[in-house]
Amino acid sequence: MDKTPKTAIRGMMLYVTALLVLGILAGAAYTIYGHPADPSERPAAETIPQKATAPQ
Repeated sequence: MDKTPKTAIRGMMLYVTALLVLGILAGAAYTIYGHPADPSERPAAETIPQKATAPQ
């Protein structure tokens, strides 16, 4: 079997590093811009109608 060329290993390492950096940037952007929600907005749990208790 032939040995793996060093350029392929470098390329793979560059690819993994790029994915890692993009993941960190996406997580930071989500943290900054995606949360927290507007405090004046009601939580989704409050908008769900509650079931009435059955009469006994």
